[in-house]
Amino acid sequence: MKKKILAFLTTLGLAFSLAACGAKAAVGGNAAEDSDEIVLRVCFSTGMTGAVNNFAMEKGLYEAEGIKFENVQTSGAANDTVLSLLSRGEIDIADGDPSTYIPGIYNGVPAKLVGNMWRYSGCYWLIANDDIAGIEDLAGRTIGTQGTAGGMRLSVLKMLESVGLTEADVTLIANGAYQDAYATFTSGSVDATIIHNPYAVLAEEEGTGHILGRAWDYIPDYYTGTIIASDAIIKNEPEKLQKFITAYYKVHEQVKNEYFDEFIAWAAEQMNTSEEAMREAVESEIDVWLDYPVIPVDRVETTLDILNGYGWLEDEIDNLDDIINNTFAEQAAKELNLSDPYAK
Repeated sequence: MKKKILAFLTTLGLAFSLAACGAKAAVGGNAAEDSDEIVLRVCFSTGMTGAVNNFAMEKGLYEAEGIKFENVQTSGAANDTVLSLLSRGEIDIADGDPSTYIPGIYNGVPAKLVGNMWRYSGCYWLIANDDIAGIEDLAGRTIGTQGTAGGMRLSVLKMLESVGLTEADVTLIANGAYQDAYATFTSGSVDATIIHNPYAVLAEEEGTGHILGRAWDYIPDYYTGTIIASDAIIKNEPEKLQKFITAYYKVHEQVKNEYFDEFIAWAAEQMNTSEEAMREAVESEIDVWLDYPVIPVDRVETTLDILNGYGWLEDEIDNLDDIINNTFAEQAAKELNLSDPYAK
């Protein structure tokens, strides 16, 4: 099978993968005196997608593991993306959307997928105004899909399919993510939108609309959250990468089990919402807060099949070993005694 992939996929969905690359890591503390301390150049997601990771950085949980970050700032221009940053050797590690990163790697970006994000199902919600009682009522309506392609748009298509509707039955528009998407909804520019929490909860709390469904109930095997690392750090500094990968899941488990209430308060302040709404938002997604490192190859294969089915990949990818390196994730799972939540 060919490796040829539609070129536009190297940049599609990057707003989905990175609402921003500029969350600042905490600096200071006794970790600076640790001779084993490492510094990594990163570009991490923000919003709910990156909330736990950014809380862990500000809380100093990574510093306690001997890790500091240089978070690369971007100008917001189209070419200032994770893929171009990796290609230029300006970052070591990032997180985000595998449906963007996989084509990029196959088109020559020197990197591999090396682990799962803390959640790797599509944590998106379809919300609608109160004139729309169910998904079947979306016929003839305008729906926000975040981008022109990517996991959020795909989730909308799958949810429509569940009631026999197709793209031809609705009007789909790219309306951005987070606050931007919510603004198009509250202003009436769209009748419904796919969106991250806490905005689904806010829609009901503020009376602007209601939830029609959770995307991952309709497309449960779609792989949407990954960690990507440069070939340079994989080859030249594998011990640093291993230290980060193991720490990533350790600190996320700490947040879930030891700092949950503090995290809720922090996230509520960050996203300008009430603690009650934030708690509801997080707890409504707790079933996919998995903290399991090893990339599920079967889910990646399913994702690629779906992308091919929609014509978003021109040909099937012939060898996943060219894009995935599970060595570090497997070691982290062993060190932390983490088990596959989907194992039979």
